[in-house]
Amino acid sequence: MTTVTSSTSSSGLSTTTATSVESLSENYELFLSVLTAQLENQNPLDPTDTDEMTSQLVNYAQVEQQILSNSYLENLVLATNNESASVAISLVGMEVTYVADDLEFTDGDTLSWSYDMPADMESATVQVLDENGDVVYSEPVSTDEGAYTFSWDGTKTNGATADDGTYSLQIVGTDTDGESVTIDPNTTSVVTQVDWSDGSAQLIMENGATVSLSNIVSATAASES
Repeated sequence: MTTVTSSTSSSGLSTTTATSVESLSENYELFLSVLTAQLENQNPLDPTDTDEMTSQLVNYAQVEQQILSNSYLENLVLATNNESASVAISLVGMEVTYVADDLEFTDGDTLSWSYDMPADMESATVQVLDENGDVVYSEPVSTDEGAYTFSWDGTKTNGATADDGTYSLQIVGTDTDGESVTIDPNTTSVVTQVDWSDGSAQLIMENGATVSLSNIVSATAASES
């Protein structure tokens, strides 16, 4: 079972804001009591300065407005976080395609990326980069418009097997106008769990990757193995 907790009071306000509201209310009641007593006992020949009273009332109103604004923002953030949490939880067990920055390679693995080739491309090349940004493998690919999948078994351009580590894919090319084009690759895996340890929902994938919700491209029911 997944549990989502947040530091809020029963009214939906954070403990800090709820305390501020309570303190402001108590101080305001005290201020009114003192003001009433002051007016009842003022010297008719030297009445209380109304400008000073007005200024104090305005200050209280401004503080109250700021606290209320904070409470509205907190409730908005809480609602957004709860919605993100619901979306993240609903993706567990789903097959998700996401923007793939890096993938972990171990000898014997095959890494796969997908990408969409745009129209009007003159040439295109896929390049596998190691964690230092060096190209370890490259090959030209079709420039026909459409969706493609590129798989890499760890074989480098020189025929050697790549070391275990982190690798990324980039697709570079030139369009028919002679302009350079870089295409972002995607990859697909099944969501196994959701992690909130850093304060936001992160999807933990079956392939070991950690993916934020903003990088999700699509999601479908996981295929039967």
